[in-house]
Amino acid sequence: MSVSINDQRRAALRARRNLGPGTARAASQQACRRIARLPVFKRARRIGLYWPMRHEADPRLLLPYFNRRQQAFLPRVAGERLEFIAIDGPGFRQRRSPLGIVEPITRSARPVAALDLLIMPLSAFDAAARRIGMGGGFYDRTLAGQHPRGFRGPWLLGLAFDVQRVERIVTRAWDIPLDAVASDAAIYRRATCPRSLR
Repeated sequence: MSVSINDQRRAALRARRNLGPGTARAASQQACRRIARLPVFKRARRIGLYWPMRHEADPRLLLPYFNRRQQAFLPRVAGERLEFIAIDGPGFRQRRSPLGIVEPITRSARPVAALDLLIMPLSAFDAAARRIGMGGGFYDRTLAGQHPRGFRGPWLLGLAFDVQRVERIVTRAWDIPLDAVASDAAIYRRATCPRSLR
């Protein structure tokens, strides 16, 4: 009997919640070290991150690895999609959105097409880099909106703890495939990914 996506999401989120704060921080640091070694990270200029919530792996630990040419962006909800705001450091002006997400306060925003690398949160993933999101669909809608124009867009990298890995995820028609997932244990690459890690 196959396991439903909702069951996989619940099991992965339960495993994530069960990590102690120290273990979660160490695992986030290990995953970020793996990302920092990727040629695709070193090459990227504009990098989309996210502000972690609900025990998510923390991509902010990647900031010390940024070089002077790289700029970090955080998402802001705009209707049913996301737009991206450049941040200069940990002291940027922020607000909490109605969804409970920390967002930068500024009028200047860029579309996802402006990014070279987008690091995305997830609920669960499998070894083929298939992702289950939180259920809101914001990332899928944001990225799907570019496809009719032949958009190749940023390199898409999920970030999670390895305890969130499940056996196999059955994707749906609207799911946007990731190029890879980074965890504390490994980089899991999509088998059919046409875009190189290099």
